[in-house]
Amino acid sequence: MASPNVDLTGSVRALVEEALPVLLPGARVAPDRDEILIPVPGGRARVSLVPLVRQCADRPRPAWPELLADWVAAIRREMPDEVSPQLGPADVAQLRLRLTPEAATAEADDYLAMPFGARFTAVVVVNRPDRLDRLTVAQAAELGVEPTELVRLAVRQTVQQELATLDVRDHTLPNGAAVRLLAADGNPFVTTTLMSLKRFLPAAGTDATGSDAADHGALVAAPRYSAVMLRRVDARVLDTAVAFDRVARSMFVAASDPCTDQVFWWYGNEFHPLRVVPGDGGGTAQVRVPEALRAVVAQLGG
Repeated sequence: MASPNVDLTGSVRALVEEALPVLLPGARVAPDRDEILIPVPGGRARVSLVPLVRQCADRPRPAWPELLADWVAAIRREMPDEVSPQLGPADVAQLRLRLTPEAATAEADDYLAMPFGARFTAVVVVNRPDRLDRLTVAQAAELGVEPTELVRLAVRQTVQQELATLDVRDHTLPNGAAVRLLAADGNPFVTTTLMSLKRFLPAAGTDATGSDAADHGALVAAPRYSAVMLRRVDARVLDTAVAFDRVARSMFVAASDPCTDQVFWWYGNEFHPLRVVPGDGGGTAQVRVPEALRAVVAQLGG
């Protein structure tokens, strides 16, 4: 049986491997040592993972992505200004579109990316055989194609080549509510389905008032880049949100490709974050609903 330290290091390595194409393009985790290799002029820089592993040991797993981002930022500050990752040329046929949690504006400005609502960023990436690289603005210019056309190409190629064979299944939550799971092991583009969410929702029925259930939106979670959970909102939304949140968080914690542990209520083409607060002493959990959705909850009788 693996020791806790081995399990911790392996989990941190997996997180770093998933995040490096986004946070530090061109860098990779060394296959035989706990360190990352960063291309620099004339060779490679080696940076130990041990300090990051020690930090993660003292914090809950949901905090690890932030620790990783701070660790990479510190590495960047230590590097000379003339050092930059060797990204290599981009091929238009390799372009894909990946939906990620929202990125800082200053960070997104260096790459071909755009906000998708207030909670996500749509990023054009180069789908290389061994890694994903974000397409830099400089690389985009070298391709000689207008950025808007590059985005259209990336969307089309993602839909046709990455999302055509998704596993779409309906599952039952512990409270009896059905959820739809879109998944494809090892596919880092499943979150991009959120850009055409209506297409993947179960067929709308009618609620107790005879209204189209789609009018109330859907619960959405993207705990992994390779898995998305959906559930049409109905009168049981608050009860369902608690069970939905528990499953999504457990998937996020266990993921080798974690995306976000946040659960959203998609309504009016916006992703509104929901906050589930555990009850005191094991009591009933409470769902904190944004002000913008309280009238909808009231309409549903919540």
